[in-house]
Amino acid sequence: MPQLDYFITKQKIPNDKKLKYLIAIPCVNREERNAINVIDRTFESFKKSGLFESCEIYVKIMLFESGSKNINYLNFISEYRKESDCNITIVYSKTPLNGNSNTLRMFDIISKLPEESFDFVIWMDDDVFVCKNFIKNADTWIKNYANFSIFSSLYVPYNSFPIQNRKYVQMANLPGFYGTCCTIFKPRLSKFVIPGWYSEHYEKFNYNPDTRFRDNIKKQFPKALRICVSSPSLVQHMNIGSAIKQKTTVKQGHKCNNFVGEDNDPQLYINDLIN
Repeated sequence: MPQLDYFITKQKIPNDKKLKYLIAIPCVNREERNAINVIDRTFESFKKSGLFESCEIYVKIMLFESGSKNINYLNFISEYRKESDCNITIVYSKTPLNGNSNTLRMFDIISKLPEESFDFVIWMDDDVFVCKNFIKNADTWIKNYANFSIFSSLYVPYNSFPIQNRKYVQMANLPGFYGTCCTIFKPRLSKFVIPGWYSEHYEKFNYNPDTRFRDNIKKQFPKALRICVSSPSLVQHMNIGSAIKQKTTVKQGHKCNNFVGEDNDPQLYINDLIN
């Protein structure tokens, strides 16, 4: 049974420590899945937030393209590569993948990276809005709270409850987790997510990547009962419905009700996080 101590140290990371972040985003040409491409709007929100100007915070973005027939929907990325120093990599697939197989590939690739490559992975969807100064706020929140649960989230569409004498953080029951718009974890966790990804139960009930991730963590770490989540949410789902499972009709997607707003800055990097 894997030890929790590596993941849950219960130690605040010093504010002056320089962390390295990997933003990992599975993506697909949604027009091939009967939906609308919006990843360009996600990057517009990144730019608006100042993500590409935050030179003092190391961020690499990896897009995991799922083997779409037409990959021209990602042509806009070249402009962001020219305009910023942010490292943006597209990991292509030679074979078509669905949401589950592409996400498994993401975890497999992350699990094989040298351990010193990144301190935390920020797993995001390709259809999100982020708050102003997103990465600066995320960096502060992660340093204060990410070591207190097996993984954490800056997008919270499910129930959570306050922690005494703490601001901008709440606790949520791990079994109630869903939605990977902004899930935070240490890279080493990836290798514990991979086993059982295609379990008979998951396949029978057509589990999505978020629920496979959640339930594999539950199996591997049965003592991990709760996760730290941000309050308010720093990220919002665009809520246009999922194209990942090749649905014939686009259904209404999940959405949080506590998003701070795309034009608002919660200023966690300035404010005191203790009441």
